[in-house]
Amino acid sequence: MKLLVLLVVLGLRRLDMVWPSWLAGGGQMGRLQGWIGERIGADMADLMAWILRVAVPALLLAWLMLVLHGWFWGLIGWLAGAVLLLALLGPESEFRHLDDMLVRGRMNDPDNFGRLACEHFGAEGKPGDSGYFAELMLRILHRDSGHLFATVFFLITLGYWAAFLYLANRWLAQRDGVPGHRAAMVVDAAMLWLPSRLLIIVMALAGDFRRVMDAVDGRMLQLEDNRQVLEDATIAALDLGEEPDPDDLQAGVDMLEALQSLLLRCLALWLIMAAVWVMLI
Repeated sequence: MKLLVLLVVLGLRRLDMVWPSWLAGGGQMGRLQGWIGERIGADMADLMAWILRVAVPALLLAWLMLVLHGWFWGLIGWLAGAVLLLALLGPESEFRHLDDMLVRGRMNDPDNFGRLACEHFGAEGKPGDSGYFAELMLRILHRDSGHLFATVFFLITLGYWAAFLYLANRWLAQRDGVPGHRAAMVVDAAMLWLPSRLLIIVMALAGDFRRVMDAVDGRMLQLEDNRQVLEDATIAALDLGEEPDPDDLQAGVDMLEALQSLLLRCLALWLIMAAVWVMLI
């Protein structure tokens, strides 16, 4: 049933609808970690802070979901799982945000294109700046791979608690100076390794297998440098040549459309793999 819950949630995230204030915006993890941070203090040892911020909530969640799945033939657990997954992923789809940006690009509206890119993907600068589209493409890639694809991987293979642990740890790894940050960075690199390597294989299947494999030759089994290997695989899958002219908005939009098409094909294959896994276990 996790797969069915996942498909329903992914469908809901694509809808343009008004979400409750407690769910909208996708900042639920930040609010939870802020609440925990206020209670553990700022001078706690790094490992202990990581345990209290990440491991303990994940274990409590595993226990809670186990209890809820025992009520009303599991219906309460499925509903709770859908709400939890919406809260973890955020109610707004990355692909819908990218669609909105591409529409603005095709309308030759660089100002609103840049505003949406900054709002949804944290892009710096504006269209017309040197390296803008290449940087934006990589931001979209790492957001989707590190957020959506990896979360789906841990949800399907291990369960809701693992998806929560991954995202809670990822949130902490991105907050420099917060207690638990150093431990979270180590765990994040380890947890991202397997889903990122599987995503590279999926990209090879969705694009040009030989070109992608040549681009990452000798680095697939390395435990470090997840980002660079994934970037090289994506560039090979898209068969990108030179970076588009910074002043050519349409060329930049073409590159982002190609990335969107690749990621959608990868997501389709990702869900097929999830279905196969569910049938096998």
